[in-house]
Amino acid sequence: MALARHRVARPSLRSAAAAHHRATARRQPAARAVATNWEIRTFIGVVAFIALVVVLAILYVGQTTAVSRGGYDVQRLTEQRDELRRQNGLLEVRIAKLDSPTRIESDAKRLGLVRARSVPIVAAEALAAVR
Repeated sequence: MALARHRVARPSLRSAAAAHHRATARRQPAARAVATNWEIRTFIGVVAFIALVVVLAILYVGQTTAVSRGGYDVQRLTEQRDELRRQNGLLEVRIAKLDSPTRIESDAKRLGLVRARSVPIVAAEALAAVR
């Protein structure tokens, strides 16, 4: 009789184990789905964070480059302005020398020109158009 009891007890253990296995098997896909869903959310969050960091880095580098380029342009234009001011000063000195009455008189003598004894004045009525 001991055998019969043993056999009867075993199927109940087996059926309890099978029922437990079926219950956990039903829970595992849900647990896997939650874990998979969590992994996907985490992955998307990390990717979004990395993309945000990359975009911010690109914007920072772009701004820094633009500011540096602007600084170089200002420096170049300042040097160009200073050079043009220097050239303008030299041209003003040259104009002053060329406009000098003594220089004009000496050049005129060198060319053989003489002063006019009188300057004829023409009346304005003589130039009026005839109708």
